[in-house]
Amino acid sequence: MASLVEFSERRFTHTTKLPTTQDLYNIQDIIAERQEKVKMSYGTASGSRGRENEIRSQVDEVRVVMKQNIEKVAQRGEKLEDLGERAEILSNDAGNFQRSAVRLKRKLWWQNVKLWIILIIIILVILAVIGAIIGIAVGVQNNKSN
Repeated sequence: MASLVEFSERRFTHTTKLPTTQDLYNIQDIIAERQEKVKMSYGTASGSRGRENEIRSQVDEVRVVMKQNIEKVAQRGEKLEDLGERAEILSNDAGNFQRSAVRLKRKLWWQNVKLWIILIIIILVILAVIGAIIGIAVGVQNNKSN
């Protein structure tokens, strides 16, 4: 019986794969088979009630361990579902962040382009004004010399 307990503990505490419902039914079948073998090997008519009680307590111990393991599997399944939901939310948020970042980058790029265009226009206007002033000054000086 100790080997069944060890098997159960190993199976449900050190695995990364969740057991299926079929696995749980298989374990229940294993327990039932072991119970039958124990009953057959010791028999109830042989008068060994002490041994029968000992075996019964071992079977009860296995049942308790199995119930605990099933509860742990159910809790782990719930935690995995929660983790999956959180991962999906995080993935969606990351996608939204990336789209927002791209939009912001484009907006800032256009703002920068507009700023450069305005700056170039201002410089051209200043150069035109300076050119006009120089042209007028040269024209006035040419008129004075004539």
